[in-house]
Amino acid sequence: MPNFSIHINSDNSVIVEFSDDISTELTRYILSAKHIIEHSGIRGFIEAVPAYNSLLVILEPSKFNADHVTEKLQTLLEGVEPISREHSQKHVIPVCYDTSLAPDLEYVAKHCQLTTDQVIQAHTNAEYPVYMLGFLPGFLYLGGLDKKIHCPRRDDPRSRIEAGSVGIGGDQTGIYPINSPGGWHIIGKTPIALLDISKSVPAIAKPLDTIQFKAISLEEFKQYEH
Repeated sequence: MPNFSIHINSDNSVIVEFSDDISTELTRYILSAKHIIEHSGIRGFIEAVPAYNSLLVILEPSKFNADHVTEKLQTLLEGVEPISREHSQKHVIPVCYDTSLAPDLEYVAKHCQLTTDQVIQAHTNAEYPVYMLGFLPGFLYLGGLDKKIHCPRRDDPRSRIEAGSVGIGGDQTGIYPINSPGGWHIIGKTPIALLDISKSVPAIAKPLDTIQFKAISLEEFKQYEH
């Protein structure tokens, strides 16, 4: 188990922080810890929420005893083994990079001193591991963006970004699953839905899955709409 420390986060939660760098291997440990905590029978347990390098454990306020929970977690997490990747899947997501759907593609290319085609090539070459979901329902936090196309977030975030928009923010890339505000540079759009709340598993992917983007033309994008 990677080195970790446990801290009181609120009047009904504690957070387990890991000292290792963000990686797929660390995600495997965090998900394993989440599974063990969920099945440990901790009194008043509500939920364990994984993040890049931490795990938030939430309990019922009336049953929250910080010392007891901290001691329990310390015991539970020692010797945890990484969770298997047996059920991980690769998802290929079509993305149209036409400038009519990619208002910031040229800006990103100019910032990175590349052509737009080189940005698209770099964006589609990688296979991105899913580290976690958050920010919005079904929003995938992905690792592995090529350093050549790292680009700081927009100085003026947009009040509305359409669902399916593919963005770059700093050293991250991702897809907005629903309409929302956002500060990332939009370099494309996917025609497929990433979130379906009618399904038992609403999001298209889960942590430890991988994502690869596939460039499609504007005509192909429109065909998905019919």
